[in-house]
Amino acid sequence: MRLEDASIKLNEAYTEALNAVILNCRHKEFIDYIIDNTHLTFKYILFTAILSKATDSSINALCLQKKSELPGAYDARTICHKVIVPFEMEILEKVLGGSNEPFLNKPARFPELDKSNAVRRGNDQAILNTLCDNLPTIQTSEDAYECLVYLLQKLIILRDVKRNKTIFSVPDSSNLPSKLLTYIENALVQSYEGEVLTLLVAGVYHLIYQETTALVEVHPVNQSGASSHEISDLDIYVDSMLVSSNELKDKNYTESDVRHAADKVLQAGGNKMLFIEGPRCSAVGTFKNIIENQYRNRNFMLHIISYKDFFATLLGSMKNVDCYEFMEFILTVAHETKFKEEVIDYMDTLAQEILGLTRE
Repeated sequence: MRLEDASIKLNEAYTEALNAVILNCRHKEFIDYIIDNTHLTFKYILFTAILSKATDSSINALCLQKKSELPGAYDARTICHKVIVPFEMEILEKVLGGSNEPFLNKPARFPELDKSNAVRRGNDQAILNTLCDNLPTIQTSEDAYECLVYLLQKLIILRDVKRNKTIFSVPDSSNLPSKLLTYIENALVQSYEGEVLTLLVAGVYHLIYQETTALVEVHPVNQSGASSHEISDLDIYVDSMLVSSNELKDKNYTESDVRHAADKVLQAGGNKMLFIEGPRCSAVGTFKNIIENQYRNRNFMLHIISYKDFFATLLGSMKNVDCYEFMEFILTVAHETKFKEEVIDYMDTLAQEILGLTRE
């Protein structure tokens, strides 16, 4: 199967998905189950299998690698990475999660889908079982094409809903340091594994640097970053030069946690780092002054600072506070950087209550 043929088929189906009424696809429940679930890799596997079967009826939709011994084996990884990934990035606006190389993740690193593949028990195993049971029932290119159009219609709806979430207004009366600080303090009542703190710190930095060429680079908590730049939890670059590194903690931490973060910045050529403590954060041991002095003697500024001091200091030094700009940035970053949907909804709802965020 040629990449060009798969790309042509994908664009043909997308055009039809835009213009047709929502199909009553006979595999609807199966597709809905995979796409509405939480495991990103399996979504890409489904998309790849359906597109490939729609392009070439001879392929086996269960296959993941050309070296599979099943009849109809093909190179699913190349189809996904060369055709689906750029399409999802550019046309579907990362609606599946925006993964650069989804087939490098463990569920896709087998020759074919099989219920005995090593995946986590529970939900992941249930998704794998569903794929194994249902993909073989899509037997013709015509059937697969109908699935592809339905899948694209579903993704278009999800994309448009996501896009509309970043279209809103915030009244000028909310553009006060006290208002934004109130929003920040209320938001931090919840942690969501540190994701709330990360977004809030990023948003305040964005306001500080918004009139410059700075790039505020946010790395989702507990996820490996796609960027080769990644050094700390939140890095800031101006003209490709690292100007700020920030490690964020919203749980207890040890001296080794601080040293590990600071040493990464040192190794990358940085000369300073803030270690920002969230409201649920506490040091295990008394080492703050000692470790700060040790790094200072190495010509490196390490400062451990509470979230209260961090936000009060930055908000207190701003020329203007623009709550629309703040919310537009953190919601866009959250969508594009794979933060949890419940985190996005939480931040959005709170902004409606405190900042007066509204949509038409």
